Amino acid sequence: MTPIIRTKIIATMGPAVSDTDTLLKLFQEGVDICRVNFSHGDLDKHLQTLRVIREAAARWHSPIAILGDLGGPKIRLGEIADQDGTGGMPIAVGDTLIFQRTPTIGAKGRVSTIYPNFIDDVQVGHKILIEDGLLRFICVDKNASELTAQCTVGGIIKTSKGINLPNTKVRTPSITEKDWKCVDWAVENDIDYLALSFVRKADDIKLLRGHLQYKQSFINIIAKIEKAEALTEIDQIIEATDGLMVARGDLGVEMDVAQVPIIQKDLIRRCQRAGKPVIVATQMLQSMIDQASPTRAEVSDVANAIFDGTDAVMLSAETSVGKFPLQAVHTMSHVAQVTEEYLDKHQVDNPATLQTVSPATALAQGAWRIVNDLGARLVIVWSQNGHTARVFSKHRFSVPIIALSSNHRALRRMAIHYGVLPQEMTRPENINDLIQAVDEFIQERKLVAPQDRVVLVAGWSPAMPNTMNGIIIHTVGEKWTTLSPTDRPLIEEPEGN
Repeated sequence: MTPIIRTKIIATMGPAVSDTDTLLKLFQEGVDICRVNFSHGDLDKHLQTLRVIREAAARWHSPIAILGDLGGPKIRLGEIADQDGTGGMPIAVGDTLIFQRTPTIGAKGRVSTIYPNFIDDVQVGHKILIEDGLLRFICVDKNASELTAQCTVGGIIKTSKGINLPNTKVRTPSITEKDWKCVDWAVENDIDYLALSFVRKADDIKLLRGHLQYKQSFINIIAKIEKAEALTEIDQIIEATDGLMVARGDLGVEMDVAQVPIIQKDLIRRCQRAGKPVIVATQMLQSMIDQASPTRAEVSDVANAIFDGTDAVMLSAETSVGKFPLQAVHTMSHVAQVTEEYLDKHQVDNPATLQTVSPATALAQGAWRIVNDLGARLVIVWSQNGHTARVFSKHRFSVPIIALSSNHRALRRMAIHYGVLPQEMTRPENINDLIQAVDEFIQERKLVAPQDRVVLVAGWSPAMPNTMNGIIIHTVGEKWTTLSPTDRPLIEEPEGN
């Protein structure tokens, strides 16, 4: 039987992975979620991408989630002319760069940005960082129409690269007009997750949540942590959101880069306690944009994120525009497999310490102990809306969790959770039917062998609405009959933690 990777992989869409066959190969290598980056391209182009994703997903055997990443108030350069075949404008340490208010095509040491208040907000002495800090400048002079900056770290200035202003208080809203158009597009096209960029406070999440509720949308929200301001209100942000993304690129530019690994570990721990998914993103296999093999440091970075307890790891330019997108996903999947095998051998105690105790939490703890004591090969849960699957995921089982549901949206949303393999199944009439259907399903998929043990969480009982029907230890291939099957139908699990 082929090993099942429990760490989820997110791949960013782009020209390098723009056709159905390539996407199917990505899914085979381990991609669970496709990221559509609204910072680049227009909505018509994104619609074409969405159709290709769904065509490929329809041919795949597991649900594929779609994550729409809102651009947020990201300040970017305008268009830059290609000088001497460099792909942009070369600039060296000590050179001056003029930022002008009126839009222009960047050339000969003069550029513009997409942010109208750039010259107003940046003050003399403030740092100006371009492309996640690869190029660095200091503002040395300004007037009403221009700002002069001196280069302290040179390179190639390229079109639409992001600008960070760690010393500057900018006056942009957390959700821009462009973002709202993208949100409405996402609602119309029924995507699964929206990542909100540059979250500063819980109210940013609540504003987006209110809009989605008004639109009667079920899209889940991922808060991207990339500003120091967010860390001062992180518990409230986690409470308000459906998950976090540790966006290390901007975070490492906005504050001391040495703090980023510590912040990553802390945010993952907080999400673990809150029972919410967390994504680690940015530059995980950066060298594979141009090279077929990763650096040793990058491999360690991916493994350490899994050791920390992340649900998902994300590829950005590696898959969207990189030369080796399939190899990048294969590398990430292989690192995850080896790391998970190590964790299975050395993890003794259940790491889950969820803040909120619920019936699902208690049941997951019991199931975790049974799996480890009896050597069960799978955990199977009926999770109609995804709540039970999310809670079980946080217990970091050493075996896959097969999450069954007849709810298409819930199945796609479950694709983000560590260890959870969402699978569609028609709702059985009773427990007997469920056991029989599960037995047939896991044998057909060759997930287990006859006589293997599996742990089955049967569902919620209408006679006892705040408890579960219970845990069933099932031996694959054996028949099971309850005393009163018609008294034990499956109904929806409750919402909440």
